[in-house]
Amino acid sequence: MVEPFRLCKSSRNAIIILGIIFLLCVSACGIQPQSTPTPTTTETPAADITATPTPAPLGSSQNPLRIAFLQEGEINRRIEISREEIRDYLKESTGNEFEVVVYEKAADLVNDFKNQKIHIGWLQPLTYLYAHGQGWVKIGLLTNHFGTFYYGSQFLANVESGYVSYYDPLANLSTADAQTALSQLSGSRPCWVEPGSISGYILPFGILEQLGIQTQSGVIAQTHPAVVRSLYIKGICDFGVTFSISGDPRTSGQVINDLTDAPQRVIILWQTNPDIPNLNLSYSVSVSDSLVKQINAALIEMVKTSDGKRRLTQALNGYDVQDLQVVDDSVYDALRSAVRWSDVNLSDWLGR
Repeated sequence: MVEPFRLCKSSRNAIIILGIIFLLCVSACGIQPQSTPTPTTTETPAADITATPTPAPLGSSQNPLRIAFLQEGEINRRIEISREEIRDYLKESTGNEFEVVVYEKAADLVNDFKNQKIHIGWLQPLTYLYAHGQGWVKIGLLTNHFGTFYYGSQFLANVESGYVSYYDPLANLSTADAQTALSQLSGSRPCWVEPGSISGYILPFGILEQLGIQTQSGVIAQTHPAVVRSLYIKGICDFGVTFSISGDPRTSGQVINDLTDAPQRVIILWQTNPDIPNLNLSYSVSVSDSLVKQINAALIEMVKTSDGKRRLTQALNGYDVQDLQVVDDSVYDALRSAVRWSDVNLSDWLGR
């Protein structure tokens, strides 16, 4: 009875052991390493590329050269015709297309130069200095106005003032340098034209400032003849300044008609160099040098004739033009220096 019992127990142990081994094998076979999924590559469709259209060449019918005129006062048909005639002449002479654009405000013209909406325009000195200083325009031509391309300032005083004159009327030249001639004005009271007048304030005041010659607060006379009249009657100011070289306000009708001896009573103490350029023709910096040369040459040829002078003078609201001359920006250096010394804000005087 003992032996069967022992065999049975042994068999059960063997079966248990075999079962455990079986379970281990099954478990081992069931564990599979997790595979890393292969990422799916999604192709991004190529973006549509839209070609930027090439602008039409400047001067073509699709992109004409826009030439600006500043309109002072009411426009009339004669002015319009003159501008159209200049447009047509330039087209015929250069082979380019032109469009006339009229502005009532210099600030609007300058702003369009800034945005390169205008290509050519007639600018006064302070307006040019501002636009050029901003990098928007370059100089092309200078006008000869009443026989001169440049004008200047003159310092005047009553003959009984006691000041010494350093001016030769026969030669129409100063006989001493500015420091020598103008030091005698220290501490005196000036008559200015008005703060935006280049010859009646900005240039002469800039010269005095640069030389360190201090004066009293000035009297604003408003006009050049009014400066002469103030000096003639005395008691208002000690000296005054007006334009010179291109003319003399002492002999204007507003003075000489009733103050016939004004040229003898109001004398010139000293005259500046002709440092103020006249009205100019400026170009946008976007206009090529070759186009500038073509247009310059055509306009210079035009004003060689009396009809050409008439057209341009009329197109510029009666501003007398006798000739045109190619110049570079250096002709503005003396005036630019005076503007700095005068501490003038050029943006306040667009159109001057």
